[in-house]
Amino acid sequence: MNLRFGFIILVLAFLALLLAIGVLTAIRWIRMHYPERANAILAGGAAIVAGAVVMTILELNDRPLFRPHDLITLQEPVVARTIPVDRAAGSVTCIVDLHEHLGVLEIEVEQGALKARVESNNTSAPVFCPVGAEVRIDLNWLRRLTVTRRQTQVSGS
Repeated sequence: MNLRFGFIILVLAFLALLLAIGVLTAIRWIRMHYPERANAILAGGAAIVAGAVVMTILELNDRPLFRPHDLITLQEPVVARTIPVDRAAGSVTCIVDLHEHLGVLEIEVEQGALKARVESNNTSAPVFCPVGAEVRIDLNWLRRLTVTRRQTQVSGS
């Protein structure tokens, strides 16, 4: 077993122990100071915690899932980094503007990024990504958007 992994597990176990001790102490304190209303207070606290867990799960499941060939229409500007065509060129930071379109090329789950092609963009200033450029966008920056599923083009023989 990796030493770093073992240390992380040890720290997480210690934090879980501290959390359990804190919860038990809070329950005892409530039962001692409010004996007739303790059950109602604890039931209300449990309902609030359960609601927070449900809201968190719903929020996590609400994220859009992308597939290659999807069309993304942005509802707010997004900062992207261009993917250089050759190794000598560096990547440049640019902006994909509001109500513009990106075509999904691939999803890089490990890096939390989306590789896309700019299909339309406001090119009035040099800070905007050029149309046709391949860009990489951090998935955390994509908040307000519309995803359109496109069928892949299959050529018949």
